[in-house]
Amino acid sequence: MVPELEEKILKILGIDIQWKVALIGVGNLGSALLSYKGFKEHRFEIVSAFDNDRRKIGTIRQGVKIYDISRLKQIVTKEKIKMAIITLPAISAQEVVNKVVESGIKAILNFAPIRIKVPSFVDLLNIDMSTELERLSYLDTQRK
Repeated sequence: MVPELEEKILKILGIDIQWKVALIGVGNLGSALLSYKGFKEHRFEIVSAFDNDRRKIGTIRQGVKIYDISRLKQIVTKEKIKMAIITLPAISAQEVVNKVVESGIKAILNFAPIRIKVPSFVDLLNIDMSTELERLSYLDTQRK
């Protein structure tokens, strides 16, 4: 009974399958996320990374090849990637996210320090670390 229940819960959460993820932006945060082992434990695998830095393109980090951002749609289609993690500077985030949406990805985790806009058929989660720290400081001050 317990294995059946676990299987049903995983299916409801959408994590009963392996999710292929693209990482967009291989700077400090992107590199750290490539090193994070917890994704695979939860059935998320970063299968491709993208950047516009010529020194990074063509290299492999943590077993993941880094491609030129201009190849995004081609690689997303080839690898059947369904999700993207964005770790870009604010100035380029919206333009790149537009390309991510055009590539067919419909689920985006955004770490860029800007609120990006996506069509209604795309699921977007914005992670603003400054806001989260503010929230944490508020919670801490309420305890006193």
